[in-house]
Amino acid sequence: MPPQGVSIIAEKSHTMSAGFLGTAAPASADLMLLLEVVIGIGLLLGAVLARKKRYRAHAWCQSSVVLLNGVLIAVAMIPSFHERVQPKVPEKLDRSFYALATAHATLGSLAEAGGLYVALAAGTNLLPERLRLTNYKVWMRSVLILWWLALLLGLATYIRWYVSLFR
Repeated sequence: MPPQGVSIIAEKSHTMSAGFLGTAAPASADLMLLLEVVIGIGLLLGAVLARKKRYRAHAWCQSSVVLLNGVLIAVAMIPSFHERVQPKVPEKLDRSFYALATAHATLGSLAEAGGLYVALAAGTNLLPERLRLTNYKVWMRSVLILWWLALLLGLATYIRWYVSLFR
């Protein structure tokens, strides 16, 4: 049973378009989860490339991942959040359904913004000198940790929304 405020129409459409991971999620949510896990692995691969001093490959890998993630956020996550969660915030934040999704959106937004900043500040001359990075490692590691926390919150959100034990 969906929490109050989640329309029956949305719930029926999820049931009719059952995903491929064996949960109540629609195929689009399953695909998003898998793509985000692949993106997380890509970020770790990029970190390995940096440790091996393959900086050009590192830059391409990380930049591509950040841009792909931005597209996924714009195309799928923002519309889903605005439709299913935002109308109930802040009055329903005491419910895990809304609290997890809101925390994921907040942390994920910070991680994506941080990733875009690092890509611009470390990989281009587009920003003024005073906004460019001097301590790359701290920024890159911080954004990577933030991104993985957002991914874990996204996984928790997926489980809360679509795994029958928690519905």
